[in-house]
Amino acid sequence: MLRSCSYRALHLKENHIQAFVSWMVCRVAAERRYCWSRHMPRTNSERSISSSFAKGLAILEAFDANTRELTLAELARRTGQDRATARRGALTLVAAGYLRQNDRKLSLSPRVLALSGAFLTAHQWGTLIQPILNHYAGLLQSDLTLVMLDQFSPLALAHSPYSHKRGRSDFVPGLRLPLLHTSFGRMLLALHPDDAVKSHLETLEITPEAQRALTEMDDILEQIKQAQQQGYSFVDGESKQGILGCAVPVSTPGRTPLVVGTTYPRGLGAEAPDDVILTHLQACAAELRQVPICQSL
Repeated sequence: MLRSCSYRALHLKENHIQAFVSWMVCRVAAERRYCWSRHMPRTNSERSISSSFAKGLAILEAFDANTRELTLAELARRTGQDRATARRGALTLVAAGYLRQNDRKLSLSPRVLALSGAFLTAHQWGTLIQPILNHYAGLLQSDLTLVMLDQFSPLALAHSPYSHKRGRSDFVPGLRLPLLHTSFGRMLLALHPDDAVKSHLETLEITPEAQRALTEMDDILEQIKQAQQQGYSFVDGESKQGILGCAVPVSTPGRTPLVVGTTYPRGLGAEAPDDVILTHLQACAAELRQVPICQSL
């Protein structure tokens, strides 16, 4: 009986030792992997990137035309950051003056305009780009907008309103425009490599904003291909009922896609842009093409 108890105790002790040894082996392996991950040589580009700064920029970009205020929880959800990280980034931006805090709500402050103002002033935007847009907006008696493709998102760079005769204008520099159902978006995609466009569009969900908007991706791809072939994109009432849009390329092949276009009321059923409108848009694009910044974006 005594020998049996001693044997079981010894066997139990051996099991504990084996378990402890196994745990230690796993612990050492994990520590080695951790050390290796910390001391593995990184590329020059990786060493030059500040992830904290990138997360702060993501917080600024979380605000848009439809969302002027966000809570910390909403910021974390929109940016994919955990709440503690989003909180540190947001409070840092509040201290720097780029965000305002009102109780639990955060919003952009006017200081963010200084970032774009430096870019526009340095490239003489007001003296080189704006006069061209103003001139052709007067000839067309319609608004003109210069738009670039920024990470598959149309970004308005400059705008000349001719809306004082027929109402207000919603276009302002920095505005993000719809990609799939505007002439701007389709013309920009037509200037981008086909494989990249198709791969990106496969990840998108089509959300029509107007009754006439195309709802099948194959139909949208066909319109993009047509814009590529004919040198302009024309959209009838797909972003807003009764509003036509036409856009032509400004950028040359191999450069960042850049287009200029207009939107105007015309009623339904138009199948092509007016010849006068298309001619003025193409002349405007030709002049913009001579401006250095339009070739270096």
